[in-house]
Amino acid sequence: MEKKQSKSKLSLQALVIIGLFSAICYIALMLFKIPIPSPVGKPFIHFGNMFVILAALLFSGTIGGLSGSIGMGLFDILNGWATSAPKTIILKFGIGFVTGVVAGKGNDKEAKSPFKWIALAAGAFIVLGVGLFIASTVYGYEITIPYLQQAAANTEGLKDTLVVIPVLYIFSLVLGIGLAVTCFFIKKVSIKLQYAILGAVCGIAFNLVGEFLFAVGSLLIVGSAFVPAVISALISLPSTIINGTISIVIALLLYIPLSKVVAKSNFKF
Repeated sequence: MEKKQSKSKLSLQALVIIGLFSAICYIALMLFKIPIPSPVGKPFIHFGNMFVILAALLFSGTIGGLSGSIGMGLFDILNGWATSAPKTIILKFGIGFVTGVVAGKGNDKEAKSPFKWIALAAGAFIVLGVGLFIASTVYGYEITIPYLQQAAANTEGLKDTLVVIPVLYIFSLVLGIGLAVTCFFIKKVSIKLQYAILGAVCGIAFNLVGEFLFAVGSLLIVGSAFVPAVISALISLPSTIINGTISIVIALLLYIPLSKVVAKSNFKF
C-alpha cells in the first residue's frame, strides 16, 4: 500500500508541474508576440520555448515536452492557428524531450565535459551570424532570391525574398559568442551546467530541423517544386533562431538559481 501511495504522490507532483508550465507557456504566448518576416507561415518572437526548456532542465524532458505540447498546442487551437497545432504539439514535445535527455547526461558521476559539442555549436552560430551580416551589408536588408521569383509567382504561400533585419544576425552572434565564452571558461563551469547548456542548444536545434521539414512539406503540399520549397524553408529559419537564442539564454539564466531551489525541495519524478 505504501508503495502505491508513493507512486501516486509522485504522479500527482508531475501532473501539477506539467499543469503549471503548460499554463505558463500559454500565457507567455498570449501576452508577448512580435511578428517576424518569413517566407513561410507567420512566425513571431515569444517566450514559450524558453519555459519548455526550463521545465526540461529543472525536472525532465517528458515534463518539459508535455508542458510545451499542451500549453502551446492549446494556444494554437484557441487563437486562430489550429492548422499549426499538430506541428506545435510535435515540435514542442521534441524540444523538451531532447533538452531533458541531453541535460540528464550531466547527472552521471562519470560524465565527461561536452566541450567539443559546445564549441561546435558556438562556431555554427557565429558563422551564421557573420554570414547574415555580410549578406545584409552587401545586398541590403531585403534579399531577392532569383531562382524563387518565377516559382513564387505560381505558388501560393511562397515568397522570393529573405528579410535580414539586424536582430537576426545580432541574436545569432550573441548566442555563438556566449557559447564561445563558455568554452573559454569551461573548467570553471560544472559538468551538470555544461550539459544543461548543451541540452538547451540541442533542443533548439531539434526545433530548427523540425521547422525546416514542416516548412518544406507545407510548400510541397500547396504545389511548390522541391528545390524552391527547400530554399524558401531555409531562408525562413533565421526567424526561428531569434526565438531559439532568447529561449536558451533566458532559460539558462533562470535555471542556475532555480535548480538549487528544486534540489532543496527534493522533488522526484
